[in-house]
Amino acid sequence: MPALTRGLASNPPAVPAGKAKLRLFDDKLIGFFMEVRTSGKVTYYCRYNDARGRQREVRIGRHGDVTVDQARKRAQEIKAAAALGGDPAAERDRLRSVPTFGEFVEGRYLPHIKGKLRSYRDQESFFRLRLKAAWGNRYLDQIRPGDVAEFQERLTREGLSGASRNRYTAFIKRVFNIALHWEVYEGRNPAQRAQMQREHGREQFLTDAELVALFKALNVEPSRTAACAIALLAATGARRGEVLGARWENVDIERRILTVPAASSKSGRTRYIPLSDAAIRILQRLPPTESPWVFPGTDPAKPISDLKKVWVRVKARAGIDPRFVLHQLRHTYASRLVGQGRSLYEVGQLLGHASTAMTARYSHLAPARLVEAANLALPDGV
Repeated sequence: MPALTRGLASNPPAVPAGKAKLRLFDDKLIGFFMEVRTSGKVTYYCRYNDARGRQREVRIGRHGDVTVDQARKRAQEIKAAAALGGDPAAERDRLRSVPTFGEFVEGRYLPHIKGKLRSYRDQESFFRLRLKAAWGNRYLDQIRPGDVAEFQERLTREGLSGASRNRYTAFIKRVFNIALHWEVYEGRNPAQRAQMQREHGREQFLTDAELVALFKALNVEPSRTAACAIALLAATGARRGEVLGARWENVDIERRILTVPAASSKSGRTRYIPLSDAAIRILQRLPPTESPWVFPGTDPAKPISDLKKVWVRVKARAGIDPRFVLHQLRHTYASRLVGQGRSLYEVGQLLGHASTAMTARYSHLAPARLVEAANLALPDGV
């Protein structure tokens, strides 16, 4: 074994015929060697035994990028680390195994939550619309809290609401929590302490006149299936997914009930939506179809999935504020019930709330009822 010198590395011996490489070991530092390829390129390596006695190798660098003296010094450091119980090769393998943000989200995270989380489509769009371009090629362990803060500032510059920015932040936090739980990389969640934005809820309900205008606009909407779906949302206060995911087998006209199976219910329990006279009329006006779905899409084997275009047209036709979102039909339904003197318990049952706390947000809409209740706190004559 010759001593590895600058001269030997600059003018290495030829690789024997029939061989792809030639390895020359240093006669002074055991485990330090250089590898000569048929192309004439020389690369330095260090060989050592790990704590379990397994032989490992670490590539140090190519001659020209590092000198033989620099490579020997690095080999000494590697052997010293191994002697103290470390495993430089394992550290190298660990770093190489860390996926990029894009690889992890597309290859593992999204497939994992598909069919499990109702927010799958939203989360997929968060990644596709902004995060893939921002972090798709960055390794998970290279994304820092400052990167998260910078991304939040970008969302602000783009004009996204506080609620939307919070949803993006929650998505990022969840992705990294899952990655850490699965031991995909070592470190901390860069979004763990990310600042959430204060959300200013905009209470916006349709007036009687606006509701009348809405149903008139729906009656002349060419897309009948979508129009009836929107009308049923307004007539039942149901969630979008509960209506669009309805099957005819779950509709009982005689008992006036739309059943939402536990698998489709937000609470995970079977829910029964009462069908008012208006709701029954809406269902009876639906175009005849052999589809199992109450609101079939272009492909009858699948339910309709997008109401956005129709909703925009209908709002414009009815003269409703363009900022009024479809989900606020549910809030309008609840607010009108409370305003008519129905109890919060009844409203909560109709909306399918899991707790009274969720319905309490509407309590301020019935001041007369609250004053009547407050008057009972003291006896007459006080």
